[in-house]
Amino acid sequence: MKKYLILIALFILISQLSAQKIIYTSQVNNNDNLMILDEKGSIKALTDHPRKDSSPMISPDGKSMVFTSERVGWWKIWTLNLETNEFRQLTNRSSADYSPSWSPEGNKIVFTSTRDGNQEVYTMNKDGSNKINLTQSKSEDIMPFWSKNDYIYYSSNRDGFYQIMRMKSDGSEKELLTNTEGNKLMPQPAGDETKILYYGDADGNMEIYLMDLDTKKVMRLTNHPLMDMRPRWSPDYSQIVFERGNKGNNHHIYIMDADGSNVTKLTTKNYNYTPSFFPK
Repeated sequence: MKKYLILIALFILISQLSAQKIIYTSQVNNNDNLMILDEKGSIKALTDHPRKDSSPMISPDGKSMVFTSERVGWWKIWTLNLETNEFRQLTNRSSADYSPSWSPEGNKIVFTSTRDGNQEVYTMNKDGSNKINLTQSKSEDIMPFWSKNDYIYYSSNRDGFYQIMRMKSDGSEKELLTNTEGNKLMPQPAGDETKILYYGDADGNMEIYLMDLDTKKVMRLTNHPLMDMRPRWSPDYSQIVFERGNKGNNHHIYIMDADGSNVTKLTTKNYNYTPSFFPK
């Protein structure tokens, strides 16, 4: 009876805190597939493949999903039409392609690739055509995100630390936004682009931070002995979904308010990572 009441309470809490669907990767017996956690707390598998699928993001219109997969070898980028259940492979080089993110209109995809010898940021059309290297740098450039104002934010290794950079979607106007110790990974601006969400190790452990772009003042949102990683904004920027764990059997999806309060665990079994919200 007590266990039943706990489950009811958890269901109610999840329903209150997560007003829309969340997509993420779940690993069972070293097999990674993509899952949906809906508004009622129910979990459904989107993929079921013997090779690993990871890092899902839903298109702005909610009709397609881009993700990385090892279905045909090293990491490649694929899409899934959520209406027809049709899979499409977008990249096919022998190099690794990963960390995909949609353009605001949903007609292009930005991603990381090693096809030119080191990690660079590329764009391509949503059908996989017209791949363009935007960074063309000797630095390692990773984890891009395409903002609503047509900037691409990414992490670039400068003097031993990953710093936050941004550029226009054609690769012009590159700008270094941080220059302090500690890695700053997977930057994602809020809607007005005055604040940037990211995770990093400036305090000795992977934690989640929010930086004011004008003042460069940083607010630490998490403080936990486990690693807090890969945060994503909700569509209205009121909540943040992220992963917390030790990369072992204790790695789960959490949600919190934008100020770091009301942290709630959403998954309870398996190894879960790379969460993001469905668009409204």
